[in-house]
Amino acid sequence: MLKIDKIYIDLPWLEADKARLGDSIANDACPHSLIIQGARGTGRRDLALWLAAELLGGPVWRQTADGEGYEPANPDFLPLIPAVDKSGKEKKTIGIDQIRDDLIPFMNMTSHGSGARVAAVYPADAMTVNAANSLLKTLEEPPAGSMIVLITETLAGLPATVVSRCQRIRIAAPPAEDALRWLAGQVPGQDFSRMLEFSGGAPLAALTLLEEDFPDFANGFLGGLEQLEQRSLSPVELAARCKDREALALQLLEWRLAERIRAAAERNSAHSAGAAAGFRQLGQIRELRRVLNGGINAELNLAGLLLDWYGGFGRRQE
Repeated sequence: MLKIDKIYIDLPWLEADKARLGDSIANDACPHSLIIQGARGTGRRDLALWLAAELLGGPVWRQTADGEGYEPANPDFLPLIPAVDKSGKEKKTIGIDQIRDDLIPFMNMTSHGSGARVAAVYPADAMTVNAANSLLKTLEEPPAGSMIVLITETLAGLPATVVSRCQRIRIAAPPAEDALRWLAGQVPGQDFSRMLEFSGGAPLAALTLLEEDFPDFANGFLGGLEQLEQRSLSPVELAARCKDREALALQLLEWRLAERIRAAAERNSAHSAGAAAGFRQLGQIRELRRVLNGGINAELNLAGLLLDWYGGFGRRQE
């Protein structure tokens, strides 16, 4: 099953990319291997699904019977995502066995319909080194009528040997005004300004934040930081409030701290002792975000970071 809540057919900021790809298809000049790069929430996966549907002559997905998600609807389309282990938990990586046993045989099969076959690897930067190396020969000598689409957030997550064998499309976030207009059409009356800023301008990411009750959580967490600075709440208590949402709490902490560092810089005080301490903690926050899913005690580590805010650390950036 494709692990997505909704597929968006019409995303206005993708129209130019669709037009270029459509011309390539019409002129029989579509690449056999393509990297679609962009931040999460910009529609990179949706563009890949649109492209597959164009190449195969119809939708490549359908909603599951329970209405909970989507599943492939065309035997000539293969979505390759991290596998699920025996306990039912999704793995962090795409292994060599998935490339060797699933993708490569699929690409060499006879087409069931239009003569084309499309595989989408998502996220491509989840491939292990061995998996990526196993894919190289297929990228170099693609079977006739086949196409591999690699969907990734950054090219740095892919080996240079893979990147060099693919054409690339980079999806940028739309202008904020356009993004807010589209979001207003999805949820009329909702103010998305903070969510869009927090998501780096990615409209679909902002929409996901709303679905995850971000406004209430953000207000509660940022209010908790104020209480920490006033010593009316302990770091342990605030960290406990964020149980199972530590990743979002760390994003908020980084966002608030970066906001205050910028404000200090605008007052020509970026080199003050407080600003220097802020930059140090910014590095600590980013490192904890990087290793958060590595089996560490997230609540305890978050509490450790919040100790610096206890008694006014955040205000010292102002």
